[in-house]
Amino acid sequence: MNEAKEATEQVIEGAHCRSMAVQTLKAFLAALERHATGGMVSLDHARRAAAALIAADPSMANSFARSEAQCEASFALANVERQRHDHLARLVTRPFAHLFDDAALGLERRHLGQLFAAIRMMLGDEVHAELKGRAAVIADEHRGVDGLIDWDAFYGDSRSRELLETVLVAVAKSFRRFEPRKDWFLIMMNSTPSSVSVGSSAFVPLRPEERAKGQFTEGLLVRLFEAMFEPMRPNHFDVASRTAFAARFGATPESLFGPFFVEIRAMAGRHGG
Repeated sequence: MNEAKEATEQVIEGAHCRSMAVQTLKAFLAALERHATGGMVSLDHARRAAAALIAADPSMANSFARSEAQCEASFALANVERQRHDHLARLVTRPFAHLFDDAALGLERRHLGQLFAAIRMMLGDEVHAELKGRAAVIADEHRGVDGLIDWDAFYGDSRSRELLETVLVAVAKSFRRFEPRKDWFLIMMNSTPSSVSVGSSAFVPLRPEERAKGQFTEGLLVRLFEAMFEPMRPNHFDVASRTAFAARFGATPESLFGPFFVEIRAMAGRHGG
């Protein structure tokens, strides 16, 4: 299946760069037509036309440069897209991604590895793998003919919302005994692993600059959770979504998240929030 997917991606990427070859052929044919007599062109003229193109005829330089830039850009985009395998992580990150824009807020992308490790432990390996697989399926359904995912459509898909709710419900439930779970979470976030898992039994060493540095404090935990759980606030539910939520989880959003929000607010008060 992976081989088939890679072959499809290569075909898609090739389509982006085909225009470069087409422009070259058009330029060559135009040169031949200029030297044609009665629809015929001598081999000598054909060779000279080809030599002019090979020598980068200045009249074609801009056109070729544009085509080359477009080709390189399409390969770069496709390469980045292939590296975005954890669609569930992207979904969970979206509510607090804006915190990365301000270094003064303290949250760094290098914290994400430990955060996702903690979430995986709270979900359990089997549930985490299932949710991750479902997120990948939804993302693939929003992949365009260019091979790239329409992330706005992915985030806006009602099934993605359900996945996010499932993750956040599991996290909130794990914090029912708030203080011990909070202490455990801070220990997780402040640990500095020397490698990161890229598969069931494969690990890649982290460079020193990639490892989490600095203390992940209670204040930063408050900032992270307030943003992460914002979509679960009552004002983000209408009658239909609240009813659907209650049917899935056997409780209303207010009853499931209310105690958790109270604890977060109390902690924010202790840290001047």
